[in-house]
Amino acid sequence: MKKSVKKMALLLGILMTLSAFAACSGQAAPTSTAPGTDNTSAGQPSETAPEYVFKYSATCPPTGTQADGANRMGELIKEHTDGRVVMEFYPSSQLGDKIPSMEGLRAGTIEMTECAATDLSNYSSIWTVFSLPYLFDSGEQAIAVINDPEVRAITDADAAEQGFVILSWWNFGERSILNTKRPVKTPEDLKGIRVRVMENQLLADTLNAMGASATVMAWSEVYTALQQKTIDGLENSAPVITANKMHEVAKYLSFTEQFIIPDPVFMSKKVYDGMPEDLQKAVLEAGEAMQKEWNENIWPPAVEKELQTMKDAGVQMNDVDKDAFKAAVQPVIESFLKNADEKQKKLYETIVKVREKY
Repeated sequence: MKKSVKKMALLLGILMTLSAFAACSGQAAPTSTAPGTDNTSAGQPSETAPEYVFKYSATCPPTGTQADGANRMGELIKEHTDGRVVMEFYPSSQLGDKIPSMEGLRAGTIEMTECAATDLSNYSSIWTVFSLPYLFDSGEQAIAVINDPEVRAITDADAAEQGFVILSWWNFGERSILNTKRPVKTPEDLKGIRVRVMENQLLADTLNAMGASATVMAWSEVYTALQQKTIDGLENSAPVITANKMHEVAKYLSFTEQFIIPDPVFMSKKVYDGMPEDLQKAVLEAGEAMQKEWNENIWPPAVEKELQTMKDAGVQMNDVDKDAFKAAVQPVIESFLKNADEKQKKLYETIVKVREKY
């Protein structure tokens, strides 16, 4: 009798477990709980489950201008798709640094990311063109040129070949040199200063030509490297510098403005191609709306605000002899064009021609 009771209790326990499992497996896709995101109102669950949940992988911190942009992008995607698509924001390289994230997009395991245009040179040579120094006069001009139909036709087609769909182009301003040693006004002032650059040979060649000692390093390692004096400086724009607290450990910002590299925000073509046409259109529209929002309403005031943040923190700022730096890097540009392939030459020539309009 006791054995029968035990068997009945065991059977009842198994049935209850199976019932609970079945209930859980029928739940809606969860809204984001990643740091920096808020895809639903507090305490208010979504009325219907989203059809797609996009993971947005980023190397930026969970707060700051880039995070603000990512979160706004999520809001616009939800609005334009009537909640059928939601976006989860994963900052601080939670899903991997840039290359692993882009590989995730190609595989369809990550839906969205944002990076510098030059990062795409890991997949296609044409993107190296954006590594050329002094290619644009300003970030605003860069965005205007890159969104011109002639240029966009080339970049969109190549991105698609690599497995990406570009949704937005964001102005990330003019990249200048922040260092721990001294103010920089001429190429001679950069001698002996080790400056971190992205993983791109042309960027490294440019910094070396400018007089610095270029050091290729992942962005996530830079703050510690500055603290430990493994490097002496970096090059980037003010909002990126302050969001990552670099101004805490380096106090000289010189407006060399050698690189102006916009960031594409893009998604997995594999995921995009699997979506119904109405959602494809809605996501593209959200990207277009975000491009306007970022370039007109988010980025310009952020630059002004974060330059003031740096001044308040004691960072010394100075203009430079830009003509001297342009002359120093001219051999790098000439060498690149001499050895460029046909696709690179076509993109470069198109940019130079279109640039005259802006």
